[in-house]
Amino acid sequence: MKPAAKILLAATSALLINVDALAAAYTFATPNQALPASLGNGLTGQLWTNVNPNTDTLAQAQAIIGSGVATANFRATTIDYPVGAAGYTSVSATYGAVLDPTAQATLDNTSVLTDDVLNTVMRFAGFFGVQNAGEVWTFHIPSDDGSAVDIQGTRVLNNDGIHGFTGPTTTVEFSAPGLYAINVLFFESQPSEWGLEFRGGLDGAATTTALTDRLYTLVDYATPDDERLNTIQGRVPEPGMLTLLGAALLGAFGFLRHGRR
Repeated sequence: MKPAAKILLAATSALLINVDALAAAYTFATPNQALPASLGNGLTGQLWTNVNPNTDTLAQAQAIIGSGVATANFRATTIDYPVGAAGYTSVSATYGAVLDPTAQATLDNTSVLTDDVLNTVMRFAGFFGVQNAGEVWTFHIPSDDGSAVDIQGTRVLNNDGIHGFTGPTTTVEFSAPGLYAINVLFFESQPSEWGLEFRGGLDGAATTTALTDRLYTLVDYATPDDERLNTIQGRVPEPGMLTLLGAALLGAFGFLRHGRR
């Protein structure tokens, strides 16, 4: 091979390697809904407290979430528990000592404030807001014990099992602006140290837990058919559902009257 050809081949290979290095591990093309005019306000935090102490896997935690409504719900402006420097963990503590003022002010069941974080399943549900087409985000989820991140039903980060404070990193590209459904899962079943952080960085920037502007709560932005809403106790049916329910009751009443004649 001629020297010039070798140089061209080497340059082409280097370019391909660089392009491949920039490729995201996951790509999502279609948002669940359009991006609101307002910035985000956080995610809907959900707690299932005093669960089976042998809950040691994400599959078990997911089964608990799917089996009934959450013990309590609140607004989480960030996912950083316990609050502190990056990588900060704490010994088991009550939720009264863990939840920040915003979370406590929006808590729908204050009895959990005396519950211990031990033997708890958490889910932070809502949407991730993408402002521009082609955004590439780096996401990182260190935790003690298990955690995961799902976007539009795809698990992009899996940090399963019983372990110390550590976790994987991945990259995600969003092809279009809008809201993308996101769930952050966590379980804590072993005494002593625990912690959870959900971190993100745009286009190669350092990751941070300060993502409030990009997070949109489930309770404020989900459409009525979002199944995640079924885990919230006493959720008021949407106006359209009330109309259908009323029609059904009237129909049933009419049928009973007709049957008595």
